[in-house]
Amino acid sequence: MEQPNWYHELPLPGSPAGIHAGFTSRGAVTEGDTYSGFNLCHYTGDDPDHVARCREELREATRARFLVVPRQTHSTNVSVITDPRNTHLEGVDALVTALPGVVIGVNTADCVPVVLADSVAKIIGVAHAGWRGAVNGIATKTVEEMTARGADPKSIVAAMGPCICQGCFEVGEEVAERFPEEVVLRQNGRRPHVDLPRFVALQLQESGIPASQITMPAACTRCSPTLYFSARALGINSGRCFTFAWLE
Repeated sequence: MEQPNWYHELPLPGSPAGIHAGFTSRGAVTEGDTYSGFNLCHYTGDDPDHVARCREELREATRARFLVVPRQTHSTNVSVITDPRNTHLEGVDALVTALPGVVIGVNTADCVPVVLADSVAKIIGVAHAGWRGAVNGIATKTVEEMTARGADPKSIVAAMGPCICQGCFEVGEEVAERFPEEVVLRQNGRRPHVDLPRFVALQLQESGIPASQITMPAACTRCSPTLYFSARALGINSGRCFTFAWLE
């Protein structure tokens, strides 16, 4: 089946059998409408009917039995999905499951979305790492939840969806000082710039995932707001990209 223009495969290192990952772009955009295109985020002000239509389109595109979408709050809360009909996922920023046919994912608009997968243990995870969640260890905690259920960090592969690049991620010193200097760019007369995806990659490596099994993002959301939703470019009252995974 030909995929719609908003649907993109997210290649996982080694192409693990039985595991799929992807992310959404905006698709068709109406100028001046910050929700136009494909958006299935239910808590940033979009028309609920539009969100519902987009969710149904994603279910059709993935042929999934269930779609699980949390309400994210930049926390470090990880929810393990054992019953996809339980939709009470307030304040959750990462999901883990071993259930086949269940699409799990996170919404982002500049933050780092990361898919994690262990094809041996048949466990997947998807995390939303904004700067707050990142410095507080959301990626690490997601790996820990997977490991507690049989995954081996050395077998886990990871891939990040589109997110803000270092050149676009300008921050105040109060934010920059929370990151190691190796991911902070400082130039005379300019505010610091943080390489958020690199920081997440370093955390994944510290959790035991080999660097060769981590794929960095291929695009910056802030650089291309007509292709991807970007809170920095469009404002927080806008849609979100959805990064997701599922087991066959």
